[in-house]
Amino acid sequence: MGYKRTLAPALECPFQPADHCRSCDCRKRCFFNFLSPDSLKRFRAQRQMRRYKAHQVIFQEGEQPQGIFILCVGDVKVSKADERGRELTLMYLSCGDLVGEVPFLGGEPYCATAETLRDSVVCFMPRELVEHVMTQEPEFSRRLLRKVSRIACRTMDRAFGFAFRSSESRLASFILSIKPPAGSPTALPCHGKADYSRREIAENLGLSPETVIRTLSSFQSRGIIRLNGKAIEVRNRTALESVALEH
Repeated sequence: MGYKRTLAPALECPFQPADHCRSCDCRKRCFFNFLSPDSLKRFRAQRQMRRYKAHQVIFQEGEQPQGIFILCVGDVKVSKADERGRELTLMYLSCGDLVGEVPFLGGEPYCATAETLRDSVVCFMPRELVEHVMTQEPEFSRRLLRKVSRIACRTMDRAFGFAFRSSESRLASFILSIKPPAGSPTALPCHGKADYSRREIAENLGLSPETVIRTLSSFQSRGIIRLNGKAIEVRNRTALESVALEH
């Protein structure tokens, strides 16, 4: 990944006062906001809090999961890379999201690498704590099933797009997802990033940087967008939506 793998330092939960989870700013978004008082007490006693710097790896492809991570603060990119260094971004995760739960539940090594995009706080649930919550809290299994189902559906949609959608269509959809209409939430769960380099866009869409640059220039010459460094201004949203629907 271009940087040294280091273990993130342990820390006390950064949220105050001392009852932590009940006052946590992420509580409304947190996957575990349903825990009963007894389970919450055990959760607070056995979880492991860590602070990660920007672009620090949480886990690497091929490692064996020992538990589940919860992203409390920050943003994470999950990606795969080949031996030639080509990278494909699979998903972005933000506050309250689980990280690495699918390989853990399947008993398989991590099939991708998770890396922080900015300074982040991550909570780790070791295996015995996960198993306790699964036994004591039926809602946990229901939520996990819904989450895994959504991941599977998004993966199938993404695979369909790579197979049958043109580079213009994919790029138009990506721009629309990070440039929603005024007053609307972004479609991407990554809240800390609005502008992407050409290489980052290519890694998201399975395209070459040259194809991204060429297609962006075409959009600009057609008056659909305006480029200013990394920033992409949508000038004709209707036209961009039309391109996104093409195959």
